[in-house]
Amino acid sequence: MVTARPENRSYDKSAHLYDLFDQKKNIDFFCHYAYRTGEALDVGAGTGRIAIPLAEKEIALCCVEPSPAMRREFEKKLRACPELRDYIQLIAGEARSFEVPRRFPMAFLSGTFDHFLNDEERLGSLANIARHLVENGVLVFDVSLFQTEDRRLSPAGCARVGRMQVQRFVGGKILQDGTREIVLVFELREGGQVVKRIEERGLIGIASREGIHSALKEAGFEVKQEFGDYQFTPYREGDTLLVIEASRRR
Repeated sequence: MVTARPENRSYDKSAHLYDLFDQKKNIDFFCHYAYRTGEALDVGAGTGRIAIPLAEKEIALCCVEPSPAMRREFEKKLRACPELRDYIQLIAGEARSFEVPRRFPMAFLSGTFDHFLNDEERLGSLANIARHLVENGVLVFDVSLFQTEDRRLSPAGCARVGRMQVQRFVGGKILQDGTREIVLVFELREGGQVVKRIEERGLIGIASREGIHSALKEAGFEVKQEFGDYQFTPYREGDTLLVIEASRRR
């Protein structure tokens, strides 16, 4: 029997829990770039975890997000802060095919590049982003490296929502096509008892630093800087996080 590949990239069942566990300390990092230009293209904006704080600083953002579930969570935040709609345009679209009738001085991706499954998707997405940048426009994104081992389902964080405790478990395995299957399990507990269990399965790509550089060059970018964290520490061989600042060539 052939097992179907999990193609869910939209977190349909767990989008409302996403912000509880995406606690990367990178908002100030991306703000450093966006604040200099005053506006930016946020590709794979998710629930607006980064866009909302940037809009609060009066940075104009065009936010592209393919997942309806993620956009719904984003819209909830905008309904709670309607004044931010003056700074945020939220559109549905994939990185490799979205269309906006203008160009931007800067674009960023946070946690998005990992979801490009192969070289074709990486190159197509980078080329489309390049089309939406002005000459010498800046692209900044992060990507996880060396995710080449299977991982048994294990605890990966705990949070509280009102009286409910939410525990997350993460597992994964490498598939034959070179992608990585990710399993996310959320257990919602009340009074020590599990009252709901949510399971998501999806895919992420596995990219090498050399492959990323090659795709950037082919898409019309020049790498300017590389970091190994969000404190602007220069990347060192062996770092598991790679953050790239690139510039769109002529």
